[in-house]
Amino acid sequence: MKSTVVVGYDHSPSSERALIAAGREAAWRDAGVTVVHVFHYVSAPSPMFYVPADLEAALKDAAEGAAADGMALVRGRYPGMTVEARVIAGPAGEGLAEAARGADLLVLGSRGRGGFTGLLLGSVSMRTLSLASCPTMIVRGTPREPLDAIVLALDVRDPADEVLEYAFAEASRRGARLRVVNAWDQDWGAVDRAEIDAEVDRATARALADVRGTVESVLRPWRARFPGVHSDVEVSNGAPGAVLTAATADADLIITGARRRRDRHPGLRLGPVTQTVLHHADCPVVVVPRA
Repeated sequence: MKSTVVVGYDHSPSSERALIAAGREAAWRDAGVTVVHVFHYVSAPSPMFYVPADLEAALKDAAEGAAADGMALVRGRYPGMTVEARVIAGPAGEGLAEAARGADLLVLGSRGRGGFTGLLLGSVSMRTLSLASCPTMIVRGTPREPLDAIVLALDVRDPADEVLEYAFAEASRRGARLRVVNAWDQDWGAVDRAEIDAEVDRATARALADVRGTVESVLRPWRARFPGVHSDVEVSNGAPGAVLTAATADADLIITGARRRRDRHPGLRLGPVTQTVLHHADCPVVVVPRA
């Protein structure tokens, strides 16, 4: 079965960037692209409320036009690529997540047509992420020439094979360097640094060295499996969200993981560090579902 990259499109500048990114990702994977436009038709709230009979048809026609425009844009940039359009009626987050079920990747813009200018990440993107069952890319940050660098946000206390495999495979596909970043916030609380500054510095250095050793051991089997991928380890003392966000200034992509829900509701639990990166990263973010 041919791989598929699904992308949400709504004529917004953000979704146009997502279309271009989806085509590029599909080219790396030898995959096809499905351009999805979701329109939300609201039925009459009561029998007394009049809704024009042709309203739903008009909304569907406009949605099909938008999806066709997106399909044409991808085909124009990537001639010969298999591209199809799909229109879905319903809430946008639910529709996009369902359309991407079984896909290799879902690509979204950071903010749709209805978003506020100062909004860091749109509500539709956040809702879709919370329901996603496949790796999902949020295209955000400053457009720039490729730097051939990928950042992997690694939680050394609970590393996930799904996230590590995705990161090494992505670096291999792109021919990019993989920067494995771990932030370990050494908060010494109410310690009086003026009195024991040297002791605190030595303790911090020992802790970071231990973390680096653990990260190296976690990476060892993946380096053996992907010998062509050059990977560096960066262990920092600082707030994880801030450290990872700073690392995106010199990256083409940052990869992080999110746990699948254990309750009856499908989708992901987005932790505070992942949410910080999603709102502030200066490059696209991929969230990989993990067990």
